[in-house]
Amino acid sequence: MSKVTQPPNRPKILMQAARYCAKGYRRETMLPRLLGASAARVVEVLKTREEELETGRREGEGTYSAQTHIEVLSALISEMKRAA
Repeated sequence: MSKVTQPPNRPKILMQAARYCAKGYRRETMLPRLLGASAARVVEVLKTREEELETGRREGEGTYSAQTHIEVLSALISEMKRAA
């Protein structure tokens, strides 16, 4: 099994929460909610969404949601494991 590494410059606590959340990841319910619909290129779409959230976190945007960031990271972790 390949190890999913921490994206660069993400706070340790954010990644710990995402890994914990990934244990209960349910693709059929989380992906439609996070992406709006099923996507053919799930990992690409999740990476793009995570990068947007990370930018918002770093810039202190008022609309930033740590909960959404954790959910997207956990989905990304799970989908990358699934693809490996």
